[in-house]
Amino acid sequence: MNGNEILKSGAKIGKNCSFIGDIVIGSEPYLITIGDNTTISLDVVINTHDGATRVLRNLAQNEKEKQTVIYKRTEIGKNCFIGCRAVILAGVKIGDNCIIGAGSIVSKNMPSNSVCAGNPCRVICSLEEYKEKHKDEFLYCVNMPYDKKQNYLLEILK
Repeated sequence: MNGNEILKSGAKIGKNCSFIGDIVIGSEPYLITIGDNTTISLDVVINTHDGATRVLRNLAQNEKEKQTVIYKRTEIGKNCFIGCRAVILAGVKIGDNCIIGAGSIVSKNMPSNSVCAGNPCRVICSLEEYKEKHKDEFLYCVNMPYDKKQNYLLEILK
C-alpha cells in the first residue's frame, strides 16, 4: 500500500508523513498509529496480529478455540525514520524521534530519541550520539534543485 491507501484503510497517520514506495500493513490497519513527520521507507512491514495462531486453530478441539487469534495496536511515534525492509511486529511501540535501521525486526518497544537496528532490533545509540558520530559526513543539500544537487554530489563524492 502507499500512503494514501493506508490513510483510507483506517490507519491513524499524522501530518507531514512520507512513504517511500509501498509498504505492507497488517489486516487491521485501524490498529496502526503513525505520528507526525515520520518517514517510512520501501517494503516496510507493519503488523497488527500474530498469524502463528493459525496453528492453534488447526488443532482446535472446540468452536471457541477455532477462533483463536492475537491482535495488538502497533504505534510509531513522531519524527521517526523506518528504514527499508524493516518489520514491525504487532504490539510494538516505537517512541518519538527514532531511527530504525534497514532490515530490522522490531519485536519489542523502542525508546524515544534512539537509533535502533538488528534482528532482533535493539538500541544502538542515542540520537545525540548518532549526530555526533556522523557530523563530519553531513551534507546540506536537501532543497537543492536536482541538477545542482547532482553536480554537487558528483564533485564532492569523487
